[in-house]
Amino acid sequence: MNISIIGGGITGLTTALALHNAGISTKVYEQAEKLSEIGAGLWLQPNAVQIIDWLGIKEAVINEGCILNKMEIVYPNLRPIKKIKRAVVEDQYGNQTIAIHRGILQRILYDRCKQFNLVELGMPYISHQKRNNKNQLHFRNKTVSSDIVLGADGINSQVRKAMDLPSEYRHTGQICFRGIANISLPDNLQCEGKEVWGDKRRFGFSQLSANSVYFFIVLNKEICPQELNTTSLAAMFKDFDPIVADIIEASGDMHTAELIDLKRLDNWHNSTVCLLGDAAHATTPNMGQGACQGIEDAFYISHYLKEFSTSQDAFKAFEMQRRKKVDYVVNNSWNFGRMVHNQTGQKLLKVIMKLTPEKVMSKQLNSLYSLEEL
Repeated sequence: MNISIIGGGITGLTTALALHNAGISTKVYEQAEKLSEIGAGLWLQPNAVQIIDWLGIKEAVINEGCILNKMEIVYPNLRPIKKIKRAVVEDQYGNQTIAIHRGILQRILYDRCKQFNLVELGMPYISHQKRNNKNQLHFRNKTVSSDIVLGADGINSQVRKAMDLPSEYRHTGQICFRGIANISLPDNLQCEGKEVWGDKRRFGFSQLSANSVYFFIVLNKEICPQELNTTSLAAMFKDFDPIVADIIEASGDMHTAELIDLKRLDNWHNSTVCLLGDAAHATTPNMGQGACQGIEDAFYISHYLKEFSTSQDAFKAFEMQRRKKVDYVVNNSWNFGRMVHNQTGQKLLKVIMKLTPEKVMSKQLNSLYSLEEL
């Protein structure tokens, strides 16, 4: 059995490593001629960290990132909406959230895959057809024969299109800016992740290294400045703690896009092709679980393809296992984003947060962070 993975992002590369660990022949086909460290940061939450550890690259990720001891939602003055007694936010195994540059994480995964010759760059996917029980994958300058195809090519998946599955997107009406700022945080903010809530505005940030900070801005479309630059964006947060404007003004290029997700698909697979990550269940980033759920997909699909004798059975088991959690993440992230950018909704969320016992919140997080044993 040989498997072709379309897409050399975090989900595709993690899946290749997971399949290699399972002793299954695989190859990632990535359209880019070379991988460069572009993009902003991300927060690898404990469920993803467990899998990164299982793959043997946790130490490399920690060395390139920053372990966050605390994750808080705060008022504009950085006072927490709900005070948590626990000094450190971690799962039952002691895993904490790791902040890391997205491009650096991709490079770590790519370097490990390259050791085992698992990646081929410069391979833009065009289409595929099934012939004589084999998938014929057509790339720009090459055709490849494969038993199984895994589509990990993102929210605008061409594999999904070739499978004749719908691509209906839900638009939030919110614009997200992500960037890296060359700035050192004061001692009291180091090794912490903060999400600051204002009226129709949010600002999140955390340390990445001693002199760099990952941040994101989310604004309702109707309040976005007409001229977008660091000065105009910083002015949107003039009533926030001064560190917010300082971070924005110390930033370079930002990735800017409307927040959207993928309307729920009825299924992710056929007999020999299966979608993974954002290609199957793209979510808004409000729960910080987008990349994490793609990494979970890699863990489970590798186990099921090793366990079952047919790809059809493996895909059915995979989708049955993943549906509940993925739907929970996508739906809660969507609803959370809508409520927090609405004045009444945000007030209600604050009341719920304040009234929810810490023990209940911890239980909810542990459920999100847990991996079911296979």
